[in-house]
Amino acid sequence: MPLISVVMSVYNGERYVGEAVDSVLSQSRTDFELIVVDDGSTDGTAAILASYTDPRLRVIRHDNQGLTRSLNLAVAQARGKYVARQDADDRSLPERLAIQTDFLDAHPEIALVGSAVKVISSQGVELATFRHPTEPAEIAATLRSYNCFWHGSIMFRRDSFLELGGYDERFVTAQDYDMWLRFSERHQLANLPEPLYAYRFTVESVTVQRMVSQHRLAVLARRLAEEREGGSPDTVQDVASYIALPLSLAERRQIINNYKPWCRLLIKNGLTREAAILMAALFKHHPRPLFRLSFALARLVNTPSVLTRFLEHA
Repeated sequence: MPLISVVMSVYNGERYVGEAVDSVLSQSRTDFELIVVDDGSTDGTAAILASYTDPRLRVIRHDNQGLTRSLNLAVAQARGKYVARQDADDRSLPERLAIQTDFLDAHPEIALVGSAVKVISSQGVELATFRHPTEPAEIAATLRSYNCFWHGSIMFRRDSFLELGGYDERFVTAQDYDMWLRFSERHQLANLPEPLYAYRFTVESVTVQRMVSQHRLAVLARRLAEEREGGSPDTVQDVASYIALPLSLAERRQIINNYKPWCRLLIKNGLTREAAILMAALFKHHPRPLFRLSFALARLVNTPSVLTRFLEHA
């Protein structure tokens, strides 16, 4: 029985899934299984996964059900004491599994551990290194304001995850944030200061495609945590209708502010085309029609100075 189960869900991920799988199969620690759920892909993903002969890889294919359900299925099938997440467009650095396993072995009071991450571009170029709080007390406090873990960098104790009921399948996005909040109510959590994971930021990512649901469900995750703390029952029924409500002015500004740092990072690294695409998606939520029109015209110029000027005034 493997000590570690690595779980991944992929949907139409032919561009990067081979790189993600290779980063796991080439880990320095070898006592693991890699469970990949092909969530109904219609591109070349299935053929890429079928090309592997490594017995540590198990592929489960089902009709498209979304990330949250696919991850719950993968963890249910896992045989490891520890479960590590891996996203289908990212990379695990070679020592990741070894370092996180050793940490959990040495700290039985910790139920979940993440790490710092290197942020890479669509072409794999390193853009930045991001770090979050590392100590359990600071993490518990920070989670009340924002998600201080990178989903793909996580390793947790499988028993603790199952005791909490797994990912809440009402959350089509921000399912990780809701999960970590529930983890933190019963367990201590940690982040390792060294980067063990490479997160690929692309303008096609799920988070970017679903800006509104990501924001709304993060807010809902915090609200549910507050209600649990106060002893109130969970009365949320129709999450889809909640996501579909018109955005308030405050929400529009919050969504824009959430993604401004990513736009700046792209511009700083000379990725002006990607920055312009992200800003176009972002500014659809801008409350002023004239601003939206002005950006649509200015985007034709597409220079760092023009893009930066719009970010400053958004």
